[in-house]
Amino acid sequence: MKKAFFLAVAALFCTVALSQTRQELYDSLAQSFQDKDSAQTAKIIADWERIYPKDAELFSVYANLYYSKAMKEVVIISKEMPEDEEYFVGKDSLGNEIYMYSIIELDDEMVDKAVSKLEEGISKFPDRLDFRFGLAHILYEVERHQEMVNSIGKTVERSKENGNKWTWTLDVEVDDGEGVLMETLQGYFQDLYNQPDGTPLAESYVNKVLQYYPQSIEFLNDKAIFAYDKGNIDEALDLFLKIHEMAPKDAVVINNIAYTYQLKKDKANALKFYRLLEKTDDVEYVNLAKKAIDELEK
Repeated sequence: MKKAFFLAVAALFCTVALSQTRQELYDSLAQSFQDKDSAQTAKIIADWERIYPKDAELFSVYANLYYSKAMKEVVIISKEMPEDEEYFVGKDSLGNEIYMYSIIELDDEMVDKAVSKLEEGISKFPDRLDFRFGLAHILYEVERHQEMVNSIGKTVERSKENGNKWTWTLDVEVDDGEGVLMETLQGYFQDLYNQPDGTPLAESYVNKVLQYYPQSIEFLNDKAIFAYDKGNIDEALDLFLKIHEMAPKDAVVINNIAYTYQLKKDKANALKFYRLLEKTDDVEYVNLAKKAIDELEK
Protein backbone atom coordinates (compact mmCIF):
# COMPACT_ATOMS: atom_id res chain seq x y z
CA MET A 1 0.00 0.00 0.00
CA LYS A 2 1.43 3.27 -1.03
CA LYS A 3 1.89 5.68 1.86
CA ALA A 4 0.35 9.15 1.74
CA PHE A 5 3.31 11.48 1.99
CA PHE A 6 3.65 14.16 4.61
CA LEU A 7 2.72 16.86 2.10
CA ALA A 8 -0.87 15.89 2.71
CA VAL A 9 -1.41 17.98 5.82
CA ALA A 10 -3.45 15.37 7.65
CA ALA A 11 -0.70 12.80 7.22
CA LEU A 12 1.92 15.22 8.49
CA PHE A 13 0.24 15.46 11.86
CA CYS A 14 -0.22 11.79 12.61
CA THR A 15 -1.20 10.95 16.16
CA VAL A 16 1.74 9.27 17.78
CA ALA A 17 1.93 8.72 21.50
CA LEU A 18 4.86 10.98 22.22
CA SER A 19 5.21 13.96 24.53
CA GLN A 20 1.92 15.76 25.05
CA THR A 21 3.45 19.14 24.33
CA ARG A 22 4.65 18.08 20.92
CA GLN A 23 1.37 16.37 20.19
CA GLU A 24 -0.50 19.53 21.10
CA LEU A 25 1.72 21.48 18.74
CA TYR A 26 0.93 19.05 15.91
CA ASP A 27 -2.78 19.12 16.59
CA SER A 28 -2.89 22.90 16.86
CA LEU A 29 -0.86 23.39 13.72
CA ALA A 30 -3.02 20.95 11.80
CA GLN A 31 -6.10 22.88 12.84
CA SER A 32 -4.57 26.20 11.86
CA PHE A 33 -3.77 24.83 8.40
CA GLN A 34 -7.33 23.59 8.01
CA ASP A 35 -8.72 26.93 9.17
CA LYS A 36 -6.27 28.81 6.93
CA ASP A 37 -5.44 30.91 9.98
CA SER A 38 -2.03 32.30 9.04
CA ALA A 39 -1.63 34.29 12.26
CA GLN A 40 -2.25 31.22 14.40
CA THR A 41 0.07 29.15 12.20
CA ALA A 42 2.88 31.67 12.67
CA LYS A 43 2.33 31.70 16.45
CA ILE A 44 2.45 27.91 16.72
CA ILE A 45 5.62 27.68 14.63
CA ALA A 46 7.25 30.36 16.80
CA ASP A 47 6.30 28.37 19.93
CA TRP A 48 7.65 25.22 18.33
CA GLU A 49 11.00 26.81 17.54
CA ARG A 50 11.22 28.13 21.08
CA ILE A 51 10.42 24.79 22.76
CA TYR A 52 12.14 22.45 20.30
CA PRO A 53 14.69 24.57 18.42
CA LYS A 54 16.52 21.55 16.94
CA ASP A 55 13.46 19.47 16.13
CA ALA A 56 13.66 17.73 12.75
CA GLU A 57 9.93 18.31 12.30
CA LEU A 58 10.56 22.00 11.72
CA PHE A 59 11.92 21.15 8.27
CA SER A 60 8.69 19.43 7.26
CA VAL A 61 6.61 22.17 8.90
CA TYR A 62 8.33 24.90 6.92
CA ALA A 63 8.30 22.85 3.71
CA ASN A 64 4.55 22.41 4.07
CA LEU A 65 4.11 26.08 4.89
CA TYR A 66 6.09 27.24 1.85
CA TYR A 67 4.42 24.78 -0.49
CA SER A 68 0.96 25.75 0.68
CA LYS A 69 1.85 29.40 0.10
CA ALA A 70 3.14 28.50 -3.36
CA MET A 71 -0.32 27.35 -4.47
CA LYS A 72 -2.51 30.21 -5.62
CA GLU A 73 -6.08 29.66 -6.77
CA VAL A 74 -6.91 31.68 -9.88
CA VAL A 75 -10.48 32.05 -11.18
CA ILE A 76 -10.85 31.78 -14.96
CA ILE A 77 -13.86 32.97 -17.00
CA SER A 78 -13.79 31.72 -20.56
CA LYS A 79 -15.97 30.98 -23.58
CA GLU A 80 -14.06 27.72 -23.99
CA MET A 81 -15.19 24.70 -22.00
CA PRO A 82 -12.32 23.39 -19.82
CA GLU A 83 -11.21 19.82 -20.44
CA ASP A 84 -10.43 18.63 -16.91
CA GLU A 85 -11.52 21.21 -14.34
CA GLU A 86 -14.94 21.34 -12.74
CA TYR A 87 -16.79 24.44 -13.90
CA PHE A 88 -19.93 26.55 -13.62
CA VAL A 89 -21.89 27.59 -16.68
CA GLY A 90 -23.31 31.08 -17.03
CA LYS A 91 -24.12 33.69 -19.66
CA ASP A 92 -22.49 36.97 -20.49
CA SER A 93 -24.32 40.25 -21.20
CA LEU A 94 -24.97 39.15 -24.79
CA GLY A 95 -26.43 35.82 -23.73
CA ASN A 96 -23.38 33.80 -24.78
CA GLU A 97 -22.50 30.77 -22.69
CA ILE A 98 -19.42 31.22 -20.51
CA TYR A 99 -17.52 28.89 -18.20
CA MET A 100 -16.08 29.76 -14.82
CA TYR A 101 -13.53 27.53 -13.12
CA SER A 102 -10.42 27.77 -11.01
CA ILE A 103 -6.86 26.58 -11.52
CA ILE A 104 -3.86 26.41 -9.21
CA GLU A 105 -0.84 28.45 -10.18
CA LEU A 106 2.49 27.95 -8.44
CA ASP A 107 4.84 30.59 -7.09
CA ASP A 108 8.26 29.35 -8.18
CA GLU A 109 10.05 31.22 -5.39
CA MET A 110 7.95 29.54 -2.71
CA VAL A 111 8.38 26.15 -4.37
CA ASP A 112 12.15 26.66 -4.31
CA LYS A 113 12.00 27.52 -0.61
CA ALA A 114 10.07 24.33 0.13
CA VAL A 115 12.57 22.27 -1.90
CA SER A 116 15.55 23.93 -0.20
CA LYS A 117 14.09 23.34 3.25
CA LEU A 118 13.63 19.63 2.56
CA GLU A 119 17.09 19.32 1.06
CA GLU A 120 18.52 20.94 4.19
CA GLY A 121 16.50 18.56 6.34
CA ILE A 122 17.78 15.56 4.39
CA SER A 123 21.37 16.74 4.76
CA LYS A 124 20.95 16.86 8.55
CA PHE A 125 18.61 13.89 8.97
CA PRO A 126 19.45 11.62 6.02
CA ASP A 127 17.32 8.72 7.24
CA ARG A 128 14.05 10.62 7.40
CA LEU A 129 12.21 8.88 4.59
CA ASP A 130 9.26 11.27 4.73
CA PHE A 131 11.60 14.15 3.87
CA ARG A 132 12.90 12.26 0.85
CA PHE A 133 9.48 11.23 -0.41
CA GLY A 134 8.14 14.69 0.28
CA LEU A 135 10.88 16.20 -1.87
CA ALA A 136 10.18 13.74 -4.68
CA HIS A 137 6.48 14.51 -4.45
CA ILE A 138 6.98 18.26 -4.79
CA LEU A 139 9.37 17.85 -7.71
CA TYR A 140 6.91 15.57 -9.48
CA GLU A 141 3.98 17.91 -8.89
CA VAL A 142 5.84 20.92 -10.31
CA GLU A 143 7.05 18.81 -13.27
CA ARG A 144 10.73 18.97 -12.40
CA HIS A 145 10.97 15.32 -13.32
CA GLN A 146 14.71 15.03 -13.86
CA GLU A 147 15.35 16.50 -10.42
CA MET A 148 12.83 14.05 -9.01
CA VAL A 149 14.67 11.11 -10.58
CA ASN A 150 17.96 12.44 -9.22
CA SER A 151 16.52 12.75 -5.71
CA ILE A 152 15.10 9.22 -5.82
CA GLY A 153 18.48 7.95 -6.99
CA LYS A 154 20.08 9.42 -3.87
CA THR A 155 17.40 7.78 -1.73
CA VAL A 156 18.10 4.38 -3.29
CA GLU A 157 21.82 4.85 -2.65
CA ARG A 158 21.14 5.80 0.96
CA SER A 159 18.98 2.73 1.45
CA LYS A 160 22.01 0.54 0.91
CA GLU A 161 24.07 2.60 3.32
CA ASN A 162 21.52 2.49 6.15
CA GLY A 163 20.16 -1.00 5.51
CA ASN A 164 16.69 0.48 5.00
CA LYS A 165 16.53 1.62 8.62
CA TRP A 166 14.29 4.60 8.03
CA THR A 167 12.31 6.95 10.24
CA TRP A 168 9.14 8.89 9.52
CA THR A 169 7.26 11.77 11.15
CA LEU A 170 8.31 12.35 14.77
CA ASP A 171 11.27 10.03 14.17
CA VAL A 172 9.07 6.94 14.39
CA GLU A 173 10.84 3.91 12.91
CA VAL A 174 9.41 2.63 9.63
CA ASP A 175 8.35 -1.00 9.77
CA ASP A 176 9.58 -3.01 6.78
CA GLY A 177 11.70 -0.16 5.46
CA GLU A 178 12.64 -1.95 2.25
CA GLY A 179 9.05 -2.90 1.52
CA VAL A 180 7.82 0.65 2.01
CA LEU A 181 10.68 2.00 -0.11
CA MET A 182 10.18 -0.37 -3.03
CA GLU A 183 6.40 -0.05 -3.08
CA THR A 184 6.61 3.73 -3.13
CA LEU A 185 9.34 3.73 -5.78
CA GLN A 186 7.16 1.56 -7.99
CA GLY A 187 4.33 4.06 -7.59
CA TYR A 188 6.63 6.86 -8.69
CA PHE A 189 7.68 4.78 -11.69
CA GLN A 190 4.05 4.53 -12.77
CA ASP A 191 3.65 8.29 -12.37
CA LEU A 192 6.70 8.98 -14.53
CA TYR A 193 5.87 6.36 -17.14
CA ASN A 194 2.46 7.96 -17.71
CA GLN A 195 3.91 11.42 -18.34
CA PRO A 196 4.24 12.64 -21.95
CA ASP A 197 7.99 13.11 -21.46
CA GLY A 198 8.34 10.29 -19.01
CA THR A 199 9.58 7.23 -20.90
CA PRO A 200 13.33 8.06 -21.07
CA LEU A 201 13.31 9.28 -17.47
CA ALA A 202 11.30 6.30 -16.29
CA GLU A 203 13.75 3.94 -17.97
CA SER A 204 16.77 5.59 -16.35
CA TYR A 205 14.86 5.49 -13.06
CA VAL A 206 14.28 1.73 -13.41
CA ASN A 207 17.94 1.10 -14.26
CA LYS A 208 19.02 3.10 -11.21
CA VAL A 209 16.85 1.04 -8.88
CA LEU A 210 18.03 -2.24 -10.47
CA GLN A 211 21.63 -1.14 -9.96
CA TYR A 212 21.04 -1.50 -6.22
CA TYR A 213 18.18 -4.02 -6.23
CA PRO A 214 18.91 -6.35 -9.17
CA GLN A 215 16.44 -8.99 -7.92
CA SER A 216 13.45 -6.66 -7.70
CA ILE A 217 10.63 -8.47 -9.49
CA GLU A 218 8.62 -5.29 -10.04
CA PHE A 219 11.50 -3.35 -11.57
CA LEU A 220 12.69 -6.29 -13.67
CA ASN A 221 9.17 -6.45 -15.04
CA ASP A 222 9.34 -2.72 -15.79
CA LYS A 223 12.61 -3.26 -17.65
CA ALA A 224 11.04 -6.08 -19.66
CA ILE A 225 8.17 -3.79 -20.63
CA PHE A 226 10.65 -1.21 -21.94
CA ALA A 227 12.36 -3.92 -24.00
CA TYR A 228 8.99 -5.01 -25.33
CA ASP A 229 8.00 -1.42 -26.18
CA LYS A 230 11.21 -1.08 -28.21
CA GLY A 231 10.45 -4.25 -30.14
CA ASN A 232 13.16 -6.28 -28.39
CA ILE A 233 10.88 -9.27 -27.90
CA ASP A 234 13.62 -11.79 -27.13
CA GLU A 235 15.14 -9.55 -24.48
CA ALA A 236 11.73 -9.02 -22.92
CA LEU A 237 11.04 -12.77 -22.93
CA ASP A 238 14.38 -13.52 -21.24
CA LEU A 239 13.53 -11.05 -18.50
CA PHE A 240 10.01 -12.44 -18.05
CA LEU A 241 11.41 -15.96 -17.77
CA LYS A 242 13.97 -14.80 -15.21
CA ILE A 243 11.20 -13.23 -13.15
CA HIS A 244 9.12 -16.40 -13.47
CA GLU A 245 11.95 -18.40 -11.87
CA MET A 246 11.89 -15.96 -8.95
CA ALA A 247 8.08 -15.81 -8.67
CA PRO A 248 6.63 -18.91 -10.34
CA LYS A 249 3.03 -18.19 -9.25
CA ASP A 250 2.86 -14.59 -10.41
CA ALA A 251 -0.08 -14.52 -12.83
CA VAL A 252 0.96 -11.25 -14.47
CA VAL A 253 4.38 -12.66 -15.35
CA ILE A 254 2.95 -15.97 -16.59
CA ASN A 255 0.55 -14.07 -18.83
CA ASN A 256 3.38 -11.89 -20.17
CA ILE A 257 5.40 -14.99 -21.04
CA ALA A 258 2.45 -16.72 -22.72
CA TYR A 259 1.56 -13.64 -24.74
CA THR A 260 5.17 -13.06 -25.79
CA TYR A 261 5.47 -16.63 -27.01
CA GLN A 262 2.22 -16.11 -28.88
CA LEU A 263 3.70 -13.05 -30.57
CA LYS A 264 6.72 -15.12 -31.55
CA LYS A 265 4.29 -17.68 -33.04
CA ASP A 266 5.65 -20.32 -30.68
CA LYS A 267 2.33 -22.10 -30.22
CA ALA A 268 3.62 -24.91 -28.03
CA ASN A 269 5.18 -22.65 -25.41
CA ALA A 270 2.29 -20.18 -25.59
CA LEU A 271 -0.14 -23.00 -24.77
CA LYS A 272 2.17 -24.28 -22.05
CA PHE A 273 2.10 -20.98 -20.20
CA TYR A 274 -1.55 -20.22 -20.86
CA ARG A 275 -2.39 -23.60 -19.30
CA LEU A 276 -0.20 -22.67 -16.37
CA LEU A 277 -2.05 -19.37 -16.15
CA GLU A 278 -5.33 -21.27 -16.18
CA LYS A 279 -4.32 -22.95 -12.91
CA THR A 280 -3.72 -19.72 -11.00
CA ASP A 281 -6.15 -18.23 -8.48
CA ASP A 282 -6.73 -15.03 -10.43
CA VAL A 283 -10.19 -15.32 -12.00
CA GLU A 284 -9.55 -12.59 -14.56
CA TYR A 285 -6.38 -14.24 -15.81
CA VAL A 286 -7.97 -17.70 -15.72
CA ASN A 287 -10.71 -16.48 -18.05
CA LEU A 288 -8.14 -14.76 -20.27
CA ALA A 289 -6.13 -18.00 -20.46
CA LYS A 290 -9.17 -20.07 -21.43
CA LYS A 291 -10.02 -17.67 -24.22
CA ALA A 292 -6.42 -17.65 -25.50
CA ILE A 293 -6.23 -21.45 -25.42
CA ASP A 294 -9.46 -21.74 -27.40
CA GLU A 295 -8.09 -19.37 -30.03
CA LEU A 296 -4.75 -21.18 -30.29
CA GLU A 297 -6.33 -24.61 -30.56
CA LYS A 298 -8.70 -23.69 -33.40
